Amino acid sequence: MRRTAIIIAVIIAAIVVVAAAYFLLAPRPPKKVTITLHTKAGLWADFIKNSGVIERFKERMLREKGIEVEVKLLTAPHKGYHEKLIAALAAGTVIDVMWVKPDMIPDMVEAGYLLDLTPYVEKWDEWDRFYDVNKAMVTYKGKVYAIPNDAAIVMIYYRKDVFKRAGLPVPWQPRTWEEVLEAAKTIKEKVPEVKVPLSPYYGGEIQIPVYAAGGTIYDPSDGKFIVKSKALLFLFKMYYDAFYTYGVTPRELILEKWDTRKLFQEGKLAIMVDGTWCYTEKWGPGMAYEIPNREEVVGYAYIPGSGEPGAPDYVVAIRDYSWGIGANSKHPDLAFELIKELVSPDIMADWCYKTSHLVARDDAVRGDYAKDAFLRWNTEAMEKYGVAKPLALGARKYLSLLRQVVEKELVGAGKSPEECLEAFASLVKSELGAELVKEKP
Repeated sequence: MRRTAIIIAVIIAAIVVVAAAYFLLAPRPPKKVTITLHTKAGLWADFIKNSGVIERFKERMLREKGIEVEVKLLTAPHKGYHEKLIAALAAGTVIDVMWVKPDMIPDMVEAGYLLDLTPYVEKWDEWDRFYDVNKAMVTYKGKVYAIPNDAAIVMIYYRKDVFKRAGLPVPWQPRTWEEVLEAAKTIKEKVPEVKVPLSPYYGGEIQIPVYAAGGTIYDPSDGKFIVKSKALLFLFKMYYDAFYTYGVTPRELILEKWDTRKLFQEGKLAIMVDGTWCYTEKWGPGMAYEIPNREEVVGYAYIPGSGEPGAPDYVVAIRDYSWGIGANSKHPDLAFELIKELVSPDIMADWCYKTSHLVARDDAVRGDYAKDAFLRWNTEAMEKYGVAKPLALGARKYLSLLRQVVEKELVGAGKSPEECLEAFASLVKSELGAELVKEKP
């Protein structure tokens, strides 16, 4: 009897051990998590959907972490995108990964909307592959708040066919702003059917002449914005010369908001300051303003320095685009893994080649991107001559006021460079506070 009881006890124990082993070793269904990805509708969202990047991320998370991740794509239109993004965040919407313009970072950080990514990049062995200038554009108060996805530069475009008709050299690389103005004047005289010889600035980077004169708009050593300087006076003088002294830019271009990209396509605008993206997004095959023989017609050049002592030989303004993580994300680790996939070298190279943007990491110069002469030239220009807007609270307001003075006081009212400088200094002091500005001899 006792022996039977022992046997039964052993059998029961064995069953318990087998059951426990099965419970511990049997495959379990993966944990399911949903994260959100917020980006621009249209070109941006379509690329993400069609590139396979989401599927690749999901497969990797299942393989590496045993997590079944669903990525919910949220979009907002290109026009007004950041206003809609901020409104969603202000309303408490949880956004894990979001498309962010670096110049929005200071405001978003101070509002508590962005997660500090410094602990992530410090452990990420690929962070060193990103260009220093692009990393600087997402670093605020010494901390990294976004990962660069791509970049672009603002430079000079010119119509080769118009230059040839005017007897000007092709290729063309002006060494001073005077050479730009003189070329525009020649076109005005010799090719009078050109409606606009020169479009001297791209509104989002209106500060470029300050850097061309060797100046700056912000001093990080004391956190103050420059409201008076020789470089700022050069900016107003250069724009005044284009509209009035040389008369190569009609005031209606600004006051009536003429479409510069279309005018350039039609050959009615000869020289313009604009961004990398125009080459494909505006004038590329199948685009709204397609230029069929684009390579033969469209020339490009660096923006020249002022020619004054201490000024750089050339400059190009850098614009950057990036991915951030919401401060209220419940899954920041997964969000960062998704960003790593979005900015992987092959995905970045493919996106930049298809949209005429610039890669933000050196190992993404590959494939069709590496073969494209225009993109290679732009990438080298960004590395050699690129300058970026300061990542400082108040910078967006400062630049908005600068554009306001140029367009209302200089173009609209015809005020002199000196009068515009005084008006600008007064306006910035009023809007930002006298304690945040200074004059520079």
